Amino acid sequence: MKEELLFCPLGGSGEIGMNMNLFAYGKPENQKWIIVDIGVTFTDDSYPGIDLIYPDPGFIIEKKNDLLGIVLTHGHEDHIGAVAYLYDRLECPLYASEFTAEILRLKLNENGFKHVHINILDPREDVKIGNFTIMPLPVAHSIPNSMSIFVQTAYGNVLHSGDWNLDPDPVIGNQTDPKDFKALKDKGVLAYIGDSTNSEFDWSVRKYKFGKFRCESAVN
Repeated sequence: MKEELLFCPLGGSGEIGMNMNLFAYGKPENQKWIIVDIGVTFTDDSYPGIDLIYPDPGFIIEKKNDLLGIVLTHGHEDHIGAVAYLYDRLECPLYASEFTAEILRLKLNENGFKHVHINILDPREDVKIGNFTIMPLPVAHSIPNSMSIFVQTAYGNVLHSGDWNLDPDPVIGNQTDPKDFKALKDKGVLAYIGDSTNSEFDWSVRKYKFGKFRCESAVN
C-alpha cells in the first residue's frame, strides 16, 4: 500500500486549551507518529473538584512503540501543561526551544521525572525525527521562544502554526518574519494547521483535498 501523511487532533480543536496534535507518516502497516503539544485546560464551576483537564491519550498510547517524539511550540499551559502528567505513559524524546525546555524541566521535576533530556530546537534549523524532518520558525507571542513547526516528509509538508501574532514590536520574544513563511512555498506546503482561538466555525464535517493530502475537518 502507498505511504500516507495523517493529521489527528486529540485535543484543542473546537475548544480552548488542551492542545494535542498528532502527525503520522508511512505505509498504513508501519506508520510512525509525532505529537505537537500536549496541553491542559482550566475548569470552572461546572466541574466541581477538578482543576485541570487534559486530552485522552489512549489512541497514541496504544501506538507507543511507533511514537518518535513530542514537539512543543511554546511554554503556555494549554500547550505543555499535560506533558509531565503523561510522560510515564509515552516515554519518548522531547523537543522544545530553550525557554520552553526550562519551564518543562520544572514541571517534570515536580512530578518526579528527574534529569529528563530535552532536545533543544534552534530557529530555522532542520531536525530529523525518524522519517520526519521538522523546522521551527520563530513567531511573536506573549511568551518567549514561541515557534511554528514545519513538518516535512517524503510524501509532503505541513505547516503547524502554534500560537502566533504579527506584533511588529513585541515586548518579549521574537517577531514573526513573513519571509520565513514565504520561503516555504519553494518547499511545497500541502496543508496549514492553524491555532485560531475565538474564531467562528461551522462544525459540520467537510472533506478536503490538498494535492495528495486528504483530510476531514470542521472549518468555516
